[in-house]
Amino acid sequence: MPAGSGVAFTDGAGVRGTGHLVAQGRAFALAIGSLEQVRAPVPIVLGVGAGDRERFGWLVEKATELGVTEIVPLETERTRGVATGLRPEQLDKLRRRAREVLKQCGGAWVPQLRDPQPLESFLQRHGTGPRWMLDAAGGAAPALDAASPATALVGPEGGLSDAERTAALALGFTPVLAGPLTLRFETAAIAAAVLIQALRHR
Repeated sequence: MPAGSGVAFTDGAGVRGTGHLVAQGRAFALAIGSLEQVRAPVPIVLGVGAGDRERFGWLVEKATELGVTEIVPLETERTRGVATGLRPEQLDKLRRRAREVLKQCGGAWVPQLRDPQPLESFLQRHGTGPRWMLDAAGGAAPALDAASPATALVGPEGGLSDAERTAALALGFTPVLAGPLTLRFETAAIAAAVLIQALRHR
């Protein structure tokens, strides 16, 4: 882009603005024309069994477009031996992908992509607002308040084990059915985000 070109920008933490490029030797600077502070979105937390890393990358992209605020890769009984599973060293690449998507979709807040953590830790930590567990035996999604934080738990390929499912139920997670067929983990996570946003904006 030549000097003088107009650009839009965001820092991924609520600041959004416009400006134009200014040449500085072989580099460019940004002359800021306008700034706005966008209010932080109501939290949507996705805890997802960290299966295949390529499909997890797709999940991160779509979750960014849908306004998810936090994505937590979960270590479960059925993810620990997956050869193509997500690894901690790949997270920085996924965070960069989320920032690129944010620019393209015009958002102002990039989701926090957490380091992988055991399912047990996630179940204990997330206690604010409605908590869903995507489950084939679940019912219809309950009503949501527009200002209420929401958390959705999604198992890996093959689902959560019976013990993991029992632990989630004991800690107040509500089983929710996302569709008539069995969804892959990334599709289930996106379905949960869409449901949450749709229920909030009824």
